[in-house]
Amino acid sequence: MFAHIVLLVTVCAFVSSREPECSRFHYEEKTLEKMIKTEIYVDKIKSETENMQQRMSEKLDGIQKAWKKTERELKDAIEDNKKAVEEIKDEIDVSTTQMPVVAFQSYFLKETSIENGQTLIFTKTVYDKGLGYNNRTGVYTTPVSGAYLFSVQLCIFVDKFVHVEIVHEDATIIKVRLVDEDQRYHSCSTVTGVAVLSKGERVWVKSIISSTGENIWRNPDIVWNSFSGVLINRSD
Repeated sequence: MFAHIVLLVTVCAFVSSREPECSRFHYEEKTLEKMIKTEIYVDKIKSETENMQQRMSEKLDGIQKAWKKTERELKDAIEDNKKAVEEIKDEIDVSTTQMPVVAFQSYFLKETSIENGQTLIFTKTVYDKGLGYNNRTGVYTTPVSGAYLFSVQLCIFVDKFVHVEIVHEDATIIKVRLVDEDQRYHSCSTVTGVAVLSKGERVWVKSIISSTGENIWRNPDIVWNSFSGVLINRSD
């Protein structure tokens, strides 16, 4: 009986003395394994973080380059707009400075009996901006090149007619037949024509064919027989 008790105590002592050593080795092994896994995980995270930082840096560089390009393009566009505005202002200034006042008006027809092929001479000049009209010859000489508007008003006796044209250098601008068939009152009619002319070209009113005798009603206190013209657009 006593021998059994001694053996039991001996076995328990042996087991108790060996168990702490086994448990400590197992714990250290597990701890080392966890540390290695943790280090691997940390290295993985570090690598992924570095890769992410690299990608973000590349994207940021791309954004900065794109912004610099956009900034340059915006500056170029602003400069182009400034140049365009300056060019438009220059064109406006040029058109303003190059558009002189050119106009004339003369009245009081020299002859009241118009013959075929005769130049109509209006002797009293109201104004002549550009000094183009000669009231002794009835010829207007264009001081500048451009588009002109010419107008002629003639007053006709009852039962009379005149067939006239506005010409430049023997080329017709416009022609018209003016007639008074009212049987009671004299009448006035106006004709206008537009021509693009060069500087120095001559313009006048010419009779083509008319009724015989005195056919122009001349009463300047009531009506004017007149010839006028104006530059509406300069071309040089």
